[in-house]
Amino acid sequence: MKHPERVLVVCLCTKRSLDAVQWGVSFARNYGAELFVTHIVHNPFGLEGWNLPLSSAKTIEDEYTKLLEQSRKDLQDYIKTEDTEGMTIHESVIQGEPVQEITKFISEKNIELMVMTAHEQGYLEHMLRGHDIRELIRKMPCSMFLVKRDLEYTHYE
Repeated sequence: MKHPERVLVVCLCTKRSLDAVQWGVSFARNYGAELFVTHIVHNPFGLEGWNLPLSSAKTIEDEYTKLLEQSRKDLQDYIKTEDTEGMTIHESVIQGEPVQEITKFISEKNIELMVMTAHEQGYLEHMLRGHDIRELIRKMPCSMFLVKRDLEYTHYE
């Protein structure tokens, strides 16, 4: 039986990402694996090529900086919720195009198993990023574990 020695959790820093962190910690603990937990931040408002007044560009840059800082804090908070004593955990926030950055990270760190949530996106996120997940699955250089959330049904009267 194969045992992964390096596990990556791709965290999108939403409440559902905590489920992926829990699974990643479980895999790492059970297999004695090294755990990498990363958040990929894609800047959809890249400043290159935008004809914005300086004050608008500065506002977008400031908001993006706040987003990165909050992502780092959320990542640390998620990991703190788990019992990780004695485990080797590497946390990172990576900026860039998600599919490229994830596949590059997996290749550089020799990751053998990637964990991420399966149904992370709402309608708007699916419209903006849905193709990324399908592309990632096709290009994945390692095994994947997709954490499926329970569907929440609401009965309307």
